[in-house]
Amino acid sequence: MKISTFFIIAGMVIISIYALVEVNYYSATQTISQEPGDTPYVIIPKIGVDETINNKSVDYGIYHEPQSAKPGSGTVVLFGHRTLHGSPFLKLDQLQPGDNVTLEWPGIGYVEYTIENSTIVPADYRLSVEQGNVLFLITCYPLGSTKERLMIKAKQGNIYPIKTSRVPSQQQHYAIIIILTFMIGGTILSYLYPVKEDKVIIFLVTIALTFFLVLGYFFPTPPDTLESNLSRVSDFLGLGF
Repeated sequence: MKISTFFIIAGMVIISIYALVEVNYYSATQTISQEPGDTPYVIIPKIGVDETINNKSVDYGIYHEPQSAKPGSGTVVLFGHRTLHGSPFLKLDQLQPGDNVTLEWPGIGYVEYTIENSTIVPADYRLSVEQGNVLFLITCYPLGSTKERLMIKAKQGNIYPIKTSRVPSQQQHYAIIIILTFMIGGTILSYLYPVKEDKVIIFLVTIALTFFLVLGYFFPTPPDTLESNLSRVSDFLGLGF
């Protein structure tokens, strides 16, 4: 086997690990969803966000800090990832003063917020949850790093009743798309790979890693558990994700 083939395979393994995180996310998050009428949503038109809010972990999407209040009752704090786990806050840094955020909260209504400012704070910054009727959207900063936090503050406005019920978004098909994309990409790579004697190796690795992703789809590991294990592996390999 050529040394170039070894590096290609190593790259495929790394990509498959990232893919596994996303496959697990889209599969496992379905198991924690509340009943359709009990699920809160955050809607941010400026950056195309229309996502459910969970009360379990930021690794399941947008997370409501339990020590903060519900909309209309005080300071609301929501966390979300910018990379992996669905990347719900990927474009959070694009929000500007005057942009709108709406929380759709069962039992409360549509709660409107207007962005006031954004702040970069250290990762260990302690945010007070006694700041009145405001909303904080928090994510990692800069992109791909956990060194600091980007914190968006928004002021509460009007509250309107919820008149129609939502049909829950089924995102499990995203996991299937990820698996198929990986398999097709690997197959094309094996076909075009210039080292003829290693084409079969690339193809077999593609099949093996695709099977690995399929297992992650049917038997999803909770994202927080997977993230913890992958962090240990990445630290050992020096990958730094």
